[in-house]
Amino acid sequence: MKQYDVGVLALRGHYHCNIAWEPTMRWLESQIPNSKFVLHSYNFDGLESAFQNGELDFLLTSPGQATTFARRLPINWLATQKKGHELPFSKAIASSVIVRADSPYHSLQDIEYAKIAAVSEKAFGGFIAFHFEMDKLGYFRSSFFDRIQFTGPPTDNLIRSVENGDIDVAIAPACTLEEMVEEGFIERSQFRVLGQQEHDGFTCAVSTPLYPNWTFAKTDRASNEIGKKVTQALLAMPANALAAESANNVGWTLPESSLNVDKVYQHFDMHPLQKPWTQQMEDWLHRNPYLALTLIAGLFGLNIYHVLLELRFKRSKKVLRKTLEDLREKSSMLEHAQRIMIVGELGSSLAHEINQPLSAIKNYSHGVKLRIEKGNKSEELLPVMEKIQQQVTAASDIIQRLRDLIHKKPIEKRRFWLGTLVNDTYRLVEHDFQRNNIAIEINSNGEPNMVSADYTGLQQLLLNLLNNAKDACIKMGKITDPLVVRIELIYLPDQVRIMIIDNGIGIEDETTPLEQAFYTTKKDGLGLGLAICRDVIENHDGMMKYSSVKPRGCCVEVILPYQKG
Repeated sequence: MKQYDVGVLALRGHYHCNIAWEPTMRWLESQIPNSKFVLHSYNFDGLESAFQNGELDFLLTSPGQATTFARRLPINWLATQKKGHELPFSKAIASSVIVRADSPYHSLQDIEYAKIAAVSEKAFGGFIAFHFEMDKLGYFRSSFFDRIQFTGPPTDNLIRSVENGDIDVAIAPACTLEEMVEEGFIERSQFRVLGQQEHDGFTCAVSTPLYPNWTFAKTDRASNEIGKKVTQALLAMPANALAAESANNVGWTLPESSLNVDKVYQHFDMHPLQKPWTQQMEDWLHRNPYLALTLIAGLFGLNIYHVLLELRFKRSKKVLRKTLEDLREKSSMLEHAQRIMIVGELGSSLAHEINQPLSAIKNYSHGVKLRIEKGNKSEELLPVMEKIQQQVTAASDIIQRLRDLIHKKPIEKRRFWLGTLVNDTYRLVEHDFQRNNIAIEINSNGEPNMVSADYTGLQQLLLNLLNNAKDACIKMGKITDPLVVRIELIYLPDQVRIMIIDNGIGIEDETTPLEQAFYTTKKDGLGLGLAICRDVIENHDGMMKYSSVKPRGCCVEVILPYQKG
């Protein structure tokens, strides 16, 4: 009696493998006299190792593993297993994406961050077919597939892990779910299959196309004569034979083409006939040496060009940075010069404002002298001395405000009340406005908020705008209507608006480039005021608008958003 060793892939475990395929061994023995077929169950790696070591005469495995074996080592395919009683008979390998019935996942796209498991990265009817289908659909990045866990056989444990909530999704071979239901292990109503595809004559729920079924193959260790007898015995197996029922098939048919399986492996660069990319590159270099040298020289030249560009960019960057620093320094000097010019224009106002406390000090001092001559007691002089002290403080404040305006220092933003700034600025121009019979009105609307801004810069802006408003009123000449300049402070939730409104001569042409540096309508003007105003406003992310006022006059609106500080 001749013994033949048959290696079988035990996807659902060794126990299930023996129950399913031992009757097939007995069928072969009944059809081939003086033969004994011994079943050996393996996992993926074990079956491959036994085959390569020459321990087997026949193989019974999945189409994926059969394809990889056939392309590397000499084997002959004898027959392909048939599933179902309708076409297609020999295509029954696919992947099923299984979740619990109450799972929150309802489509394949939903499972991107789910906890997923499969039997093996080598399982064609499982992970590989699923991966290929997801790539065709354009779902998921490579990191998604890297997160999939591989548990190893048996596949039944995958379904139980989903049932127990240990994993969210199982990627299982087609019909595993239905077979476990038929065997009474689980309830079909407890599970759903995502991305279900319909295939004529195929009753199992699957998520991918169908591929050829399991293949019975002969190795070089067995003779062609016994191979022929095994093929005849398998093809003669009736659908109602015990061997067919145990294996859950309806017999065997001629070997199915593995072209579709080849395409899947080629997609992943896993086909056994594909050379590694390093070897492909080496072959290409041998075939195209001159083109390779040209490409290498081109790449080398591009690298040199890139280095030169980088050096040039760094030099240009240094020049631009120095130019920017020079521009900032000149801009700062220009603003400083303009502030000094403003002080010169405010000379009479400043003299008048300083003269008031000095005159008061003079009068109080004269009064003290008279009281001393009359012999008044020293405590009677204290109230007068306190008043003198108050006037000294007032004069000191005026001088300090003047120094702050003139002093050249970097921009420094701080929090302050805008009303305080307006009042301080008003006191600087008050006398000059009174001397020209121009009234100033200050109005405030909304809930006042503190602003975070450059105090000196905004004061310079207000002085420029108020001086322009004053000059516009003076140019009106002698008129009967009173000349008025209004300062409106409008507080909004996200910004504050400062409006300077005069009833002077107005703007002759609203297209006039008022903010352009060195543009001026004044005889002795430098044309810097509004240009500097523009820079101050840009430093605060604000904007400035001009408009005419009916029947005459001009309105300048400054919009400043609140800034954190």
